Amino acid sequence: MCNPSSISSMPNSTTYCHDDITASSHSGSMLTSRSLLVIPQSPPGIQRLPYEIMAYITNYLDIDEVFILALCSSHFQYLVREERFCKTLINTKASHTIEAREAQQSGLFARALRRVAKRHQAISQASPYVVGIVGVADSYEYVHGMLCYIVEDRPQRWLRILDLHRSASNELVVDIPALIREAVPRSAKSRKYKFRVLYHADGITSCLFSFALPNTENWLLIFQAEEKEIVAKMRLESTAKIFVRNNHKFLYFGTHSDEGADGFRKWVLTGFRIEDRHWFPHKMHLTNVVGNDIGTTVCFEIIDDHFYGLSNQTDYEIRETDWVSYYHCFRFPLHTPDRKNTQTMDKDDGWRRQHAEGPIDDRWGLLKLEKDEASGTINIIESRKEWLAGKSGSRRTFYMTKVIFGETPQVDGNNDAPVAEGGARLEQRSSRRRLMDRHNGVVYQRRSPQNVHPGDDSSMTPIFTRSQTHMRSYQRYSSTYLDLVDHSSGGSASPRRLRLRTGHRTLKRILFSGECPIDKDGQEVDLDQRIKELYHPDKIYFWPPEQDSFNQNSFLDKIYEILNPPSCLGSITAFSDERSLVYAIGEDMNGLKLLVYISFDPAARLAGMLREKYILGERYMPSICGETTGLGNYSFGAGTRRTTEDVKTGDDVIGGFPRRPLPSYISDPPTPEVTIIGNCKPWAWLEKAMHQTLEGKSFTFAH
Repeated sequence: MCNPSSISSMPNSTTYCHDDITASSHSGSMLTSRSLLVIPQSPPGIQRLPYEIMAYITNYLDIDEVFILALCSSHFQYLVREERFCKTLINTKASHTIEAREAQQSGLFARALRRVAKRHQAISQASPYVVGIVGVADSYEYVHGMLCYIVEDRPQRWLRILDLHRSASNELVVDIPALIREAVPRSAKSRKYKFRVLYHADGITSCLFSFALPNTENWLLIFQAEEKEIVAKMRLESTAKIFVRNNHKFLYFGTHSDEGADGFRKWVLTGFRIEDRHWFPHKMHLTNVVGNDIGTTVCFEIIDDHFYGLSNQTDYEIRETDWVSYYHCFRFPLHTPDRKNTQTMDKDDGWRRQHAEGPIDDRWGLLKLEKDEASGTINIIESRKEWLAGKSGSRRTFYMTKVIFGETPQVDGNNDAPVAEGGARLEQRSSRRRLMDRHNGVVYQRRSPQNVHPGDDSSMTPIFTRSQTHMRSYQRYSSTYLDLVDHSSGGSASPRRLRLRTGHRTLKRILFSGECPIDKDGQEVDLDQRIKELYHPDKIYFWPPEQDSFNQNSFLDKIYEILNPPSCLGSITAFSDERSLVYAIGEDMNGLKLLVYISFDPAARLAGMLREKYILGERYMPSICGETTGLGNYSFGAGTRRTTEDVKTGDDVIGGFPRRPLPSYISDPPTPEVTIIGNCKPWAWLEKAMHQTLEGKSFTFAH
């Protein structure tokens, strides 16, 4: 006879009594039945859909939504576990990511999909996976996950290169005096010199070297430290606003030094072909690029096989009357830097703003080019803090514009528009429509709500000034802005308290045709109103969470001490990319800056890092117009709880780990081989990374 207790524990089953089941009297006792049948119960609703139908449904979801769906039920685990299914999703929705490139080599597409989804969630909810102090330095640059920092101990000086994206446990060390003696032998007579890292990509480092004998000479040094090879060197006529961009085939550097006929300085580019060590004979004079502040008014990048340039200014003169601003964006093939091969974005496609929209606070400017993770299309991302017309206060807004050259977008791929949650795919249309202002006859264009993300404004608290905001970035793929802010409460006299702040928005479950709607009076609906109809209000998160004054958490104190070393004062400089950020804080008693690393990549690790507890982003319900809406702790907890939408209370943002090992994609990186040719001491070698000597200064929250 069957055991009823064992039957009741079987999932998705219904138990029936065969022959007879005798009920008891009112005492509630149950007599034993002579036999029982167990009939399997089919999964309910969507869980019964076949594989092919689910594949069709996922075409209308992004990777984050597919990941959340997989966590809803064990029936959907194959969505993020089955390699063939995940390969299709990666190739259509994240083909231009680091994770996709690694999956093409390893064949582990399911792992790549989970890693992308977790990275998106970690950024949008201000919940990093790794934090730690990775070194001390006099100066540094952080480019594409490569940390290049200089440490001085006169007369010695070293450049250390650490690959943080690949979680390297060893770093390249360059003996700067030995390098410059080999590159520019006569500089050995000069006791004083300056050495600064400009750029690093594809194993190639570019530095600016200056010395005086007695006249000042400036040299651009290009070398491969791993190969111990000086690729090229050039004496520079000018170093004004110098920048370098390169891939594994070509390198370009530019300076703001070309004297124009109008008396204003212009940008000039010089190209270099790495394969045969050939400098291009002709320079590119960028006479139409206005602006001199990289990252704010101009932007230069190498993307795929093209050099891109971007400016958000159109005139050197300040205009007091009516004006319209356009983006000036161009590109040319890396192998042929020639005006004949240069493509320029049309004015209509590059419309930016109209003067009637209100004045701009230039201190908050942010300008960059970003490659879409799914389609590979290039988008202009700009942040502006504006006093919009009719508004009493200022507001920071993030604007997105697709880069188009002529009638055809410059990158082929899946250019589908985004999808509303539970709704149809946004119809692919022109992002703006030309309209005529009836009041003053000014021609302007309407923006699409999906390309405008209103951020924080003067009506929301807490308010952070520009001096309290040490880093500003925007990630289009997750509709999230990320700031590094000083959240100290007592003004300039109180200790510094650095925290991460993110603002994330999501679409509502409605249909969106892409058209600008018309109200009952025949007037077009205001853009801000349309955004409120289409999107939920921003979810604001802070990390680390607030310390409870009545119940101090010692582990949280450790994290705050890493982010805010008590002995370091002075300025803060920060750099970020799509998966991490590094900032240098103050100067310690030896005059060195501490380098703090924060990563949102679940595969990131630091050798020797500790794993005690997890700390998640704290959901903040801001005060608006003097009314406090409440403060809640948002948690996606351990395991699958990282994706719940419930607002938690108490200590849910801090907790212990389940008793299981780290995910499979977190493993010790291979130790590179160190080769020394002959008996001579090289000017570059491998050493254990500096962060391994800083015990107890790095933590992981991965699970």
